[in-house]
Amino acid sequence: MTRFLHLTLLHLLHAWRHSQGAAALPVFPSLLPPTTTTQVGPPAEEVTVYPPPATVFTQQNNTELRSQVGTTAVLHCVAHNVGENTVSWIRRRDYHLLTVGSQAYSSDDRFQVRYIKQENDWQLHIRYVQVRDDGVYECQVSSHPPVSLFSTLHVLEATSEILGGPEKYMTVGSSLRLVCVLRDNTQPPSFVFWYHDDQMINYHATREVRVENNGGLSVLFLSNVRPADSGNYTCAPSNTRPAHIYIHVLKGGETQAAIHSAAGSRSSPLPPLLTLLMWLAYKYLSLTHLTTTGLGRDLEPAVT
Repeated sequence: MTRFLHLTLLHLLHAWRHSQGAAALPVFPSLLPPTTTTQVGPPAEEVTVYPPPATVFTQQNNTELRSQVGTTAVLHCVAHNVGENTVSWIRRRDYHLLTVGSQAYSSDDRFQVRYIKQENDWQLHIRYVQVRDDGVYECQVSSHPPVSLFSTLHVLEATSEILGGPEKYMTVGSSLRLVCVLRDNTQPPSFVFWYHDDQMINYHATREVRVENNGGLSVLFLSNVRPADSGNYTCAPSNTRPAHIYIHVLKGGETQAAIHSAAGSRSSPLPPLLTLLMWLAYKYLSLTHLTTTGLGRDLEPAVT
């Protein structure tokens, strides 16, 4: 029945076309019989779709880095075949997101990321390292599933020590030589300042003062010392806890025992408030004694 209707409709369209002359008649594909095509030649080759290569870290996992307080720590993450994925740095202590791609994501501007394209190295820079920065950091690539590389940062607080402290005794006219040793420093200091009491003496204009720095050592030389050179000397390297020593310059005939005795007598006076309280107590006891024995009656004012 369907074929009969189809042929009838074609016949009517053909008759109408002849009645209209040579005018073109639109053809509706849905009214035409289905067409078939025959492929000639070898079959088309199948296209094989390969998955993207996996991200590869070329450095050892769980590496450790030592950094000194106040310096800049650099953590490395060498990752190949990152593709369209994103590289992020995470602080594992509190899972705080530090960087995403080439942008810092932390409100602490000490954290920065630098991408070295030639080495495929996503570096995390921590400026002015502090003790609280000690811990584990994770470099994560957002692949499926994600892959990570871990680094541990050990923060060291460098200290200094003046050999021969905490006190040293010298005679007038001798030469002073103080050696300051740096402990737990990961790099030489940018500077080492020496102080006599509160005055920096590295570049003293009137005295022959010489300072020599050699890596983890700083040596202070002062020739022909005088009594005025007595006092506290401080070695203050950059990014390092300072060290102190007290120098006593003995005058002619003085001894260490005399110095200690003088220092003790200087430190023994009572505070002014305590002295005042003791004087008031003494006066009160004296007046009480005079009154109870009758000796103080003559001192009372006459009543009129």
